[in-house]
Amino acid sequence: MTNGASLNDSYIRTLILIKARRLLASPAFRGVEREDILHDLTLILATRIDQFDPARSQFRTFVSRVLDSAAITLLRARRRAKRAGGLNLRSIETLREQASTDPVTGSAALREADAARRLGLDVPSPAEEFIVRESIREIVAALPPDLAELCRFLREGSEVAAARDLGISRRQVRNRIAELRKRFAAGGFGAE
Repeated sequence: MTNGASLNDSYIRTLILIKARRLLASPAFRGVEREDILHDLTLILATRIDQFDPARSQFRTFVSRVLDSAAITLLRARRRAKRAGGLNLRSIETLREQASTDPVTGSAALREADAARRLGLDVPSPAEEFIVRESIREIVAALPPDLAELCRFLREGSEVAAARDLGISRRQVRNRIAELRKRFAAGGFGAE
């Protein structure tokens, strides 16, 4: 190792233990084994040890800075994984390359689902969307004609417009909507 020191040096081992203990105190590392953190910190230090330049700093200072940076990097990665672990992030540049060789603006490369993921919203897969559409179609097909007609009007307009077009009062529309909610809840579309 550089400067006659090795990764088994007592100062380095102590510093790695201190950094690992601090990381384990963070909620982001709940359930993570101490040995895993020790291994990650040691590995990061081992890969960067060749960058040490005695003209720029003392060896212990270099080790301290590398381990500080490594701890911050590990913490950020864990927080990011906990915050957005289920997101399937994709590079806009990769999307552009896959789509065509023509120049594409960033917004044109993104789909509506990509924008929803950016906001942290759950985006169903195409298979899940198909299942939901089919379930709704089956429920609407089983409705009595007056409720099916109301569904059709509500899909295209407001309650007021539906009442006007159907020639019934808004109270009757609200009562029918309550009945629709019951039927959709029975079909698995209840409030979560």
